[in-house]
Amino acid sequence: MKKMDFDSIFNLFGEEDVSNNTTTYADLTSTPLYWLGMHTKLILNHINFRKKAVRLLKNSNMELDPAELAAAGEVIAYNRAWFYIKKIDLSNKDHVEAILAYGDDFLETSLELAIKHFQSPEREEYEKCLHLLEVLKLSKEISL
Repeated sequence: MKKMDFDSIFNLFGEEDVSNNTTTYADLTSTPLYWLGMHTKLILNHINFRKKAVRLLKNSNMELDPAELAAAGEVIAYNRAWFYIKKIDLSNKDHVEAILAYGDDFLETSLELAIKHFQSPEREEYEKCLHLLEVLKLSKEISL
């Protein structure tokens, strides 16, 4: 019985230059479009989630105060949303273009809600409000 020569079999397919077969992946989490989207998503989804959670907790037998949980959830959601929107640099052309591409009523609503949250008497985080207001103004200018 004759032995099979595997090298000969694989040589039938030819040799590929694997150096040209590279796959690259873009890290979308480090783009201004992602940051704008996450800010909007966190704030708008938080509002819906809060309503459902408060309704659920009111009907439960737990000794949790729904108002306190809602307030804690609000602080967490807005601070996490701030984590993303603070990365927007209005002196960066790419960031401005992202606002041009993404700016809509949802973004503007999330920015307005964030401003209201951070300017409340308990917080008074006006530096954050200033940044949010600048992004909001640019978004509104674009939508006109």
